[in-house]
Amino acid sequence: MVNSCISKEFVKDEHALRVMKGRDPTAEERSDIHPLIREYDPLRKQVLLECFKRCLQIEIDKKYKLNPSLRLWAGCLDAAKKLSLKTQSGPNTRKIRSSVFTERIDILASKDPIYRKGVEIACMWQPDPIISFDGVHDASPARRYEEDWIRRKGTRQVKSCK
Repeated sequence: MVNSCISKEFVKDEHALRVMKGRDPTAEERSDIHPLIREYDPLRKQVLLECFKRCLQIEIDKKYKLNPSLRLWAGCLDAAKKLSLKTQSGPNTRKIRSSVFTERIDILASKDPIYRKGVEIACMWQPDPIISFDGVHDASPARRYEEDWIRRKGTRQVKSCK
């Protein structure tokens, strides 16, 4: 959205060249005709800042709100499923855990900070307290809250529905 404000200013620069020279800018001119924003006159700076303010107040589309939530959830779920001892497809062994964390989960976590946060909190979210870090290398983000998990292991409080 903010880029749209800057794009409007670029269009103004191209229009000014068109008026001055009676033609569209060439490819070489196109990159040189845009002054630095700090060189804008005070009125032009104010117009640009007002555009930024309007854009930042607009309600962001639902898909942009949903995207980080799904990435966080995916990281948490991926890690929790591999930390768990019990799965629908059978037990998670040290070898399986090591392979999946090393070849997929930790790589994704290194590229996506939101997914990484999900991986980090997986051991605290996992509803089944029977999980294992066996096979998860020491530098994995999944171990971030391991000490907290050890302290509360098996003491998860469940609220009763009354």
